[in-house]
Amino acid sequence: MRAGRYCGLSRPSSATRDWRTPQPTLGSVEITRALNGLLARWKVGFAGYGVEYQGELTAEFTPDAVEIAFEGTAMHAFRSNRIGLVVLHPPEEAGRNVTVEHSDGTSTGERFPVEVSPYQPFMDIAALQWADAGTAFRLAFTGDVFETEDQRNWTDASFKTYSTPLARPFPVHIGAGDVVRQSVRLEAASLEPPETVEVAAGSRPDGTAAPAQPAVTRPAAALGAAAGRVPALAVGAGPQPGLLSVIPGLDAILVELTEEPGAAPRSGWAARLQAAANAAGIHGAGLDIRAVTPDPVGSVADLAPYLGQATRLAAFHPDSHFTEPETWGEFRTSVRAAGFEGELLAGARSHFTELNRTSGRMPSDPDALTFSITPQMHSTETAHIIDSVPMQRLVARNALRLGGGCPLHVGPVTLLPRFNAVATSGVAAAVDADELQPEPFTAAWTLASIDALTLDGVESVSYFEASGPRGISDATGRLNPAGELLKALAAVRGSALLSVHANSVSSLTLYPVLASGSLLVFAGNLSGSAVEADVQLPADVAAADGQCTAFGPGAAIRFRPNNDGDTSQGCLTLKPWSAAVVRFPASG
Repeated sequence: MRAGRYCGLSRPSSATRDWRTPQPTLGSVEITRALNGLLARWKVGFAGYGVEYQGELTAEFTPDAVEIAFEGTAMHAFRSNRIGLVVLHPPEEAGRNVTVEHSDGTSTGERFPVEVSPYQPFMDIAALQWADAGTAFRLAFTGDVFETEDQRNWTDASFKTYSTPLARPFPVHIGAGDVVRQSVRLEAASLEPPETVEVAAGSRPDGTAAPAQPAVTRPAAALGAAAGRVPALAVGAGPQPGLLSVIPGLDAILVELTEEPGAAPRSGWAARLQAAANAAGIHGAGLDIRAVTPDPVGSVADLAPYLGQATRLAAFHPDSHFTEPETWGEFRTSVRAAGFEGELLAGARSHFTELNRTSGRMPSDPDALTFSITPQMHSTETAHIIDSVPMQRLVARNALRLGGGCPLHVGPVTLLPRFNAVATSGVAAAVDADELQPEPFTAAWTLASIDALTLDGVESVSYFEASGPRGISDATGRLNPAGELLKALAAVRGSALLSVHANSVSSLTLYPVLASGSLLVFAGNLSGSAVEADVQLPADVAAADGQCTAFGPGAAIRFRPNNDGDTSQGCLTLKPWSAAVVRFPASG
């Protein structure tokens, strides 16, 4: 399991011309303690993508302030988009009022956006001021002009304040020996003087006896009434879709058709379409075609033999990654004339970001919208991947808002980006596969993602690829844990999802489905420790009847009745980083 790393107040970053971050390394660490605080120094380095960069990061802690400073030096010349410190603000800041101090000494009152902001909410930042819980805070920046962007656009669980405004031209030349110096200082001061009150042990400040503290109990959840339906699930074709073993109930095989630089237009499309169509036929699924081409109308002749099998179709421009409105009308007319009767999608093949920023140019009459999700656009820490899950629900809700009721098909959803949507060099980079793909962790994360995306209006979600390093099965067709989960969920698509009422926030995801009178409680644990929780089932379901199935050989689950006389209450125990399902037979 990949080790999680904490993202602190700020961190140095070095982005190459294609917004790729060289691999950071940590050198020596020196900590000096003083009477009024401590000082920590780290030697840091960055290497990769033609970059070699060295620097020193310092953090000074005093009772009323924390100051982070960075000094970095280029070991040789390279092209870069950004070098400097980054501050991450948690998503809970949404709606908070702040005062923005600007570089010219003026100030403006602003607010962290509640809806996902397509563009930078705060510009030209010298400092930010706000108040919380009786404390005034001031966050000051030196060394460059900073601005804030809404990273929830990429399902990051943060707002990000960074240096070097995007309005400036990039990339820029960094010469050998060039130095960057920046600092960030956070100060805190009480807004009210503290009161001195003599309080007897075990008493409140007013002198009355303090109530006894309740005993700490384990998490508990009660299953309620129907609260939604299991969305249709699709899988990306990938290079070899035919290797995937049959998944009954699978909605579609999604095939993404791109044009290689220097090759003939639409070269290789026929073979990829045929392979995806054959695989879809084996599964009894539809074909979801995503054409990436500057000439969507000209591509219709190549798509025509497969349009009768297609349930969804979209076209995106390779530069904008968006459905361009200028060609939309003629493309729609052409594919309908060629026999396409499915849903014609508009939107972005990349992130919600592009959909959010170009919503004003959206074609006026799409049948549905689409965008893709990856949790690792900016960071690869395990904690970051997990924290992206609630942001998936947020961006889906925002997409439904932008579409004004238009249905939504989300995906592909992948652990790592399928391509670099922000590259400026024009050179295609190799697509990596995540080491977590075959692990039980990915099944637990996928369940949490499906739970987040189960919303009215979200008609389908497409995950990963059929096989291979980015797939849900191996070369023999054997499903990995995420594949086993998707197979089990595809079989109950459209079934009622019951609500879950929990007494606490935990790493446990419960996804209870009522299908043909039977109850299936899907469970996922996104933590490095086993999780245990009491689960209150519907009154007509006996806890003792539960049959447990874990997804993957490394997962383990137990569900046992509680010994309190309530036959519908049980205790669920789930191994770290894993997912499973408990099946209860139909009552009566």
